[in-house]
Amino acid sequence: MFPGGRMGVLNPSDFVNSTDVDEEIVRLRRRLARERTARTTAEGIAERGLRALYLSQQRIELLHRIAAKANAAADTREALSYAIAEICTHTGWAFGHVYLADETNRDLLVAPQIWFSANPEPLMPFITESLELQFARGVGLPGRVLDTLMPIWLVDLGNADNFLRRDVARQCGLHSAFAFPVCVQDEVVAVMEFFARENLAEDAQFLELMAQIGVQLGRVIERERFTAKLYFDALHDSLTGLPNRALFAERVAIALERRERRPEYGVAVLFLDLDGFKFINDSLGHQVGDDVLVATGRRLADVLATQAAAQAAAGADWPMITLARLGGDEFTVVIEDFDDEAAVHAVANAMLGALAEPHLVDGNEIHSGGSIGLAFAHKPGATVQGLLRKADTAMYEAKARGRGQVAVFDKVLQQRASTRLQTENDLRGALRREEFQLYYQPIVELKTGTISGFEALLRWQRRPDELVAPGHFIDIAEETGLIVTIGSWVLREACEATARWHRRFAHRKPVTMSINVSPRQFLQPGFVEFVETTIRETGIDPATISLEITEGIAIANPDRAVHIMTELRALGVKMSLDDFGTGYSSLGHLHRYPFNTLKLDRSFVLGLGEGSDRIGTGIVQAVLDLASTMNLSVIAEGLETNRQRRHLRGMGCEFGQGYFYSKPVSAESAELLLVNAR
Repeated sequence: MFPGGRMGVLNPSDFVNSTDVDEEIVRLRRRLARERTARTTAEGIAERGLRALYLSQQRIELLHRIAAKANAAADTREALSYAIAEICTHTGWAFGHVYLADETNRDLLVAPQIWFSANPEPLMPFITESLELQFARGVGLPGRVLDTLMPIWLVDLGNADNFLRRDVARQCGLHSAFAFPVCVQDEVVAVMEFFARENLAEDAQFLELMAQIGVQLGRVIERERFTAKLYFDALHDSLTGLPNRALFAERVAIALERRERRPEYGVAVLFLDLDGFKFINDSLGHQVGDDVLVATGRRLADVLATQAAAQAAAGADWPMITLARLGGDEFTVVIEDFDDEAAVHAVANAMLGALAEPHLVDGNEIHSGGSIGLAFAHKPGATVQGLLRKADTAMYEAKARGRGQVAVFDKVLQQRASTRLQTENDLRGALRREEFQLYYQPIVELKTGTISGFEALLRWQRRPDELVAPGHFIDIAEETGLIVTIGSWVLREACEATARWHRRFAHRKPVTMSINVSPRQFLQPGFVEFVETTIRETGIDPATISLEITEGIAIANPDRAVHIMTELRALGVKMSLDDFGTGYSSLGHLHRYPFNTLKLDRSFVLGLGEGSDRIGTGIVQAVLDLASTMNLSVIAEGLETNRQRRHLRGMGCEFGQGYFYSKPVSAESAELLLVNAR
């Protein structure tokens, strides 16, 4: 109601301007359009994000599938084949292919026939050419990847530089490609390449994914290499790279199995041992010895390969041959699939011929021939160890004949081997059955004829009517290790006898006891302690014990030998060098060792007193002069005649032993000699 009591009608124009309404409507419409645009944009962003997320998930799943398959794959080929197929399926690309780095030339890529295509027929010209090509470093798409270690994407193959398959790619309708390396550390071991029908822009994220796949596949190859190396190392000699004992035994076993199925299938084993190799090691050192072994293995392998190649060129049949190194200076060969045994002898003679030439090591010529034992599998049921043992026996026969020869295992050697085996079996129980005896040969002072001591000599009463000298069983005892136990018994028995004589003949100067010590016994850990215990328990004066060792023991391990001898001398025990003059380097090394006595070998005594043996007499005089200079006493062995005795005494030799005075006698007879001695 208006003032004054009047009624009025509401009119929009009374409070809203029509122009303002139109502007508001326009503003609202613009706002609605902006919101609609924003919503559409947001939906587009969300859709693209979801699409990207989906694509990322798909790629991650692809990586996981390939990684899982790679870890479970039996070998590299299986892993690469799976990866090629998965990548092609995932991307829809038309063709995928692998090149591997050549094992002998890492600058060359070769095709191992690993590829995939969902529809290969239209692409066969391109596929065929790809499988036939090889790529050098830097050449073509694979070669560029090999050179740069980086993935490469080609958008337009028709205009791509350094792409050798441009024409055949155009013919097959291929337009884009990418390739990436498979690496083990910094080494490219494979290149994987893929081709598409479309012109596709480079996808950096996708190439990053491919790089990760390359890492996974590289681990498969690295693992396979490591496994292969373990397997190779387990079956090959680490020094020469030749098959070792295990692989050699496997090859012989396979050959013998073939022979069981085909009796005419020839099988033989060669056993080669280098002549004089121990001297090379001892005099020139183990490094030079190793160099000689490597050179020997290479030379033997070369001559066998040359023989095989020559026979193949001539169209002649030639046996299968495997060369191996068993250890030390021992090489073996298994020869199989031959009809004529003359072929085996030809192989053996060729090997000996190869070793006739000297080796050149550090500018020095080193000669090292060999001796070969040969054994044929003539009878059914032959075994690896049996055949090898026969060849080994034949090899020792070759050495016995003068070295540098080939000896064949035959019936004579079979009988000899059987006898040796029986000797070994009997020897194992001899100590338990108390079959060993000690005999004693007097050592006499040449001027007075007085017994100054004895040498303890081992005998084996093998049977009631068979007394065996050491020469027939000591080598076997040494090889089997029985010598350690036997030698301990000898040492104790001799010390007990000597201590007993000292007590009984206390009125006279105590006799000495010379006791032979074998190489294996001398170098055995705890030997010095055993000698000390024996001295204490038997009560013997250590100054009356003289342990005899050979030159071979002294030069086999000089530092250890000197150490052991020094410890024995500290106990009061004397040391004697047996068979002086028969070894390799007596004069050159004698001053290093703390010897008390030299025992002059019987071979130098034999001709003394004979007018025609002036050289032998001169050698003996030189030894006596050397001993005098070094304050060593000399015992002449093998003294058999009065003429020899007079000659030695006139030359200044102090002691002698031999049949002229007495043959080796039992302990009871030795006591009688002391009773009757002046």
